[in-house]
Amino acid sequence: MKTPNEDLKIWDASFEENKEVKVGSILLGEPFMLDENFKKSVLMVCENNFADGTLGFVLNKVTQLFLSDLIEEIEQEDIRIYSGGPCEEDTLHYIHKYGESIKQSIHMGNGLYWGGDFEDIKKYLHNEGYDKNNIRFFIGYSGWQYTQLQDEIKEHTWIINNSVSKLFFEYEDDEMWTKILQEMGGAYKIMTTYPENPIFN
Repeated sequence: MKTPNEDLKIWDASFEENKEVKVGSILLGEPFMLDENFKKSVLMVCENNFADGTLGFVLNKVTQLFLSDLIEEIEQEDIRIYSGGPCEEDTLHYIHKYGESIKQSIHMGNGLYWGGDFEDIKKYLHNEGYDKNNIRFFIGYSGWQYTQLQDEIKEHTWIINNSVSKLFFEYEDDEMWTKILQEMGGAYKIMTTYPENPIFN
């Protein structure tokens, strides 16, 4: 089996083709990352500019919390909360498919929206019920200074995907990272077979 270093030339070529981080990009944490917040994580970029830096949410790290644990007036008891990242873990965020009917929401592309008026969100939950395919809630977020993220990408800490064929809602949490890399093919697909400790490779 190839080692990560032997695959770097292929990875470098792919990096040159996919190096642009933009709103709606998916970042995948490389498998040997030491930071447990981001190891094998799948992250959606919601803001990316030089002035404000980069902000996004980890999509595949579910917590033991439910929305009803955080907000009393939420009656549904099955709305799971995801860990969006290590920044400001006392804040609540959401990505949804309700569109501009949620006032002040920001279009992310691919039919997804970030944030918006929470009172509008509550109306959807009350009138239509909870559908996990339409909305995901997060506590905390992931953030970088603009140049900080670019440096991490150059060091192969993150893999960029700007063409995920499925919306992240359609993947199971525990297979999202693997499925996306397998879909990307080549060296990325091979990465999914590496043991977590490269000494055993």
